[in-house]
Amino acid sequence: MKVLVVDDEPGFRDLLKWELEHLGIRVDTAENGAVGLRMAAATPFDVIITDVTMPEMDGLKLLDKIKQIAPATEVIIVTGFGAVETAVYAMKNGAYDFVLKPYDLEQIKQKVLQAVDRLARCRECGRAAHERS
Repeated sequence: MKVLVVDDEPGFRDLLKWELEHLGIRVDTAENGAVGLRMAAATPFDVIITDVTMPEMDGLKLLDKIKQIAPATEVIIVTGFGAVETAVYAMKNGAYDFVLKPYDLEQIKQKVLQAVDRLARCRECGRAAHERS
């Protein structure tokens, strides 16, 4: 499984990369949504974790673009601003989940593992349906 962490805060990117790699997950990072989008267009990711507030392209715009080019990719939105409207928008537009900062690292790791599990089950269901036809 491959994860992309998109955040303009290097400390968050590095910490999450380190923690997820210790779970055996391959992790790439991007410093903003524009870079993250270019990376996702070039390489498929299973899960993208993105902050909302970033320069060049915010996380909600990145979510919209990712769902256009890679609809099966699970996107977890992380933000320090807990606006209900932001969470509703994210979930209605295909986000897997929404996490508030300051985040609980264990919570984010658990959400990533759940998203990866969901993808694996969806792929297995797709293969089974294909084999039946």
